[in-house]
Amino acid sequence: QTSSFDMSGSASALASMWKTRALHCHGLRRHYSMHSVSTHHLRIPRQRQLAKCNAAVVPNSSGGPTLNVEKEKNSTQQLDDDDELRNNTNVADVLVSCPDQKGVIAALAQLFYGYGCNIISSDQHTTSHDDGNVPMFYQRITVDLSELHQGRDTSALETAIDATASRFNMNWQMHKRSEKKRVAILVSKVDHCLWDLLIRHANGELDCEIALVASNHLEPGRHIAEKFHVPFHHIPISPNDSNGDLGAAKEKQEKAMRRLLNDAQVDCVVLARYMQVMSEEFCEEWAGKCINIHHSFLPAFEGARPYHRAHTRGVKLIGATAHYVSSELDAGPIIVQDVAHVSHRDDVSDLKRKGRDLERYCLARALRLHVDNRLLLHGNKTIVY
Repeated sequence: QTSSFDMSGSASALASMWKTRALHCHGLRRHYSMHSVSTHHLRIPRQRQLAKCNAAVVPNSSGGPTLNVEKEKNSTQQLDDDDELRNNTNVADVLVSCPDQKGVIAALAQLFYGYGCNIISSDQHTTSHDDGNVPMFYQRITVDLSELHQGRDTSALETAIDATASRFNMNWQMHKRSEKKRVAILVSKVDHCLWDLLIRHANGELDCEIALVASNHLEPGRHIAEKFHVPFHHIPISPNDSNGDLGAAKEKQEKAMRRLLNDAQVDCVVLARYMQVMSEEFCEEWAGKCINIHHSFLPAFEGARPYHRAHTRGVKLIGATAHYVSSELDAGPIIVQDVAHVSHRDDVSDLKRKGRDLERYCLARALRLHVDNRLLLHGNKTIVY
């Protein structure tokens, strides 16, 4: 569609067109004002619905009219769903998974309706038969609890969900937006991911509470944590305290770290370039709750000096992978991956710089998906909403 017209030779036709368009927009405005309930269920902000009608005819330099439409990207009121609901303490995300079968969606919708809840959004996915397993059904439901019949007490609602879950062999979780997840960030000496997460959190981009920063080294973690007024804990690996046994020292240090995380009531652990291999016990305890960033597009160039090896190989793409930890090193369920192009002009330092940018982005996005309750595990894969 063009945005300006020459009025010469067709003034009457264009005048008629503008009149028709204006009447149409007026009719749409009236329609939306009379049907505000239906627009809510479409999950489209009313401002966005009316944006196409907010048109005005203004003269251009040639004397003809110009159609001036308010562009969607210029509206400060058009935020994504999570940002719109972030401060609403009466909203909860319900995550469900079960073998695929008829009636699951209907049962849940009827249940929430019966208890006075309004479903704000719903996303679902069913796996295929390709892997030889029974197809699984996954759903993320965001509900408004402000008119819950029992007020702020959700115990009756949760009991009802439990009863429905038993009918469908269903696993479910309810996460209230008012209850922020407590996140611990573990770091060693490489600090770019720690800086990025704390800056994003300070800017309100991560809907969580940073409970603590912990490290096996005193610096730079302490210095950075103090700048953001976040508690810092130094838990070193001290072979001298274990008769020179490095393995015993690492085991002792990890036990101290696990006690710290449990005492601080941490909900999610982020390994922000924490350069220690976690034990099988740690990985089992924090399965689906511990996010790691890997400095390579897995499974290529695992281990030490990945950028040197990538440069030697002459790769044209480098990447980063954010994933949940598992007992198998760097092989947990992948949450976010991204890549950057590399040319023959890039040296190792260029690859490292691009890699750091990818690591920041992937780790921050993975953490946001986790704290916004947009992840479900399907074996060694993730369902990402």
